[in-house]
Amino acid sequence: MFQIVTILLLIFTLFIANTYAIGCEVDYPGDTDRALNWFPSCSSKIVIHSVTPIDALGRVEYPIKVDVPLHVRVNMTNNGPEFNDMKLSTNLWSWGGWFGCDWHTVLTFGVLSNLDACTNGIPCPIKRGHQVITIVMDFTKWQAIIAILGNDAAYQIEQVITAPSGDTFCITVQARARKY
Repeated sequence: MFQIVTILLLIFTLFIANTYAIGCEVDYPGDTDRALNWFPSCSSKIVIHSVTPIDALGRVEYPIKVDVPLHVRVNMTNNGPEFNDMKLSTNLWSWGGWFGCDWHTVLTFGVLSNLDACTNGIPCPIKRGHQVITIVMDFTKWQAIIAILGNDAAYQIEQVITAPSGDTFCITVQARARKY
């Protein structure tokens, strides 16, 4: 029963959050209509040099598609210890206007929190030194979320990767997303 109530609350919340864009004069903030924005969102020993959305064949893809696994090529340097046995938490925001043109949290009720990173798209281990990795965000496992997200809208996704030592690696992307 608890799971059904949680899913229904998730669907309702996502539906409401998705309608925020109504009344906002800026549909795609920060040129996200044309290009992906990214930034490191926590202090880390990992330095990110570039982030590129790609398809499964490695071709640059934009706008991103959320109804198929999203591949993101990350050019980075790990100046700290090797990351292994990591946990992954993903946070999601939609762009909208009911409460001001801003990023509004899409509640996921914890379904995207504290997941095993190595089985949820993060290549393990993240070794020390310069490297290019491909992160795979497979939202197709979370159909309740995908079903409610609007098509051709702006979203912000943050991934927080935490090693057992407490070291973190966080990256936030802002992108135009399509479902078809």
